[in-house]
Amino acid sequence: MDTLAALTSSVSVAYLQGLLDYLERQGQPVDKLLKQLKLSPQLLAQRDQRIDAQLYLQLLEFGVDATGDDCLGLHVGESVRPGYYGVLGYLIMSCATLADALHRQARYATLVGNLGQVDLADEPARAGLEAQVAHSWRPHLKQQSRQLSEETLAGWMTFGHWISGLQTPPTEVRFEHSAPLDTREHQRIFRCPVLFDQADNALVFPKRLLSTPLSQADVQVRGMFDAYADRLLADIKLGNSVLDKVRLQLVRQLSQGAPELAQIAEQLAMSPRTLQRRLSDAGLSFNQLLEQTRKHMVLEYLADPALELSEIAYLVGFSETGSLARAFRRWTGQSPHEYRASRDGRC
Repeated sequence: MDTLAALTSSVSVAYLQGLLDYLERQGQPVDKLLKQLKLSPQLLAQRDQRIDAQLYLQLLEFGVDATGDDCLGLHVGESVRPGYYGVLGYLIMSCATLADALHRQARYATLVGNLGQVDLADEPARAGLEAQVAHSWRPHLKQQSRQLSEETLAGWMTFGHWISGLQTPPTEVRFEHSAPLDTREHQRIFRCPVLFDQADNALVFPKRLLSTPLSQADVQVRGMFDAYADRLLADIKLGNSVLDKVRLQLVRQLSQGAPELAQIAEQLAMSPRTLQRRLSDAGLSFNQLLEQTRKHMVLEYLADPALELSEIAYLVGFSETGSLARAFRRWTGQSPHEYRASRDGRC
């Protein structure tokens, strides 16, 4: 797992709305879901606002359990609508060709959520098959990776069919995770060979389709959304969200002991009450963010066999190794030694 990516991953409220809408259609009470996640219903009106990725992952996990739908990600992706991609969705719709749209999708994917890496590349030549391209996605996080990967690729295909008017199925679809017991829904949705235990998550299709013109192409609209998307992307890359700013301060200061909210607020030039409210708007309390940051740092440090537990405890602000061990068991259900042993066994 990329720890830095895990610490800074977030999802747009517009994308969150797609998952909430689907769960509501399955009879799940949205107000109750938001309350469980400690998110304000008013947040849903702020489409460009972002929430911590862990909240989205929790909602996905809850959705699978509550609906009993092992293919929840596929079904959420199948029901995607342009508005769920926010600014990026409308920008893509205004592009001249499918190639133009997919290149912009790769460039601005972070606006929807920075949960993984998007790429568009030529496939190696295959005998008897015309030139192909792979539209691929590599998740940053391991939690719910199957649901996220299936949601992403099903969503891409659904949206691609919608903007292009084409109903051509992919040549093949690849997933990194192992095949579930029942793959009938994968076959129904993708209508092509679906391969598992692969080196990437990708939609593979003929390269000639990239030249397909899009019916809603509009140069002026595309220019307007390009400029807006650039501004939003710059803000995200600069870490301008309050979550990123607090995380940075925590990482810098944890080796000196657990920082207090008032201390962080002062460093960010805001009152403790304002900081609490801003964090709440993003779906986390200060203590939750502190614990999450510690957890990800510990996982990173445990990957280095040269670091003793006493050193790791110091680096993340625990007074002794016993406190670290208790916290780690609460996070993972394992001791640090058990985690290291299981990780070594996978390598």
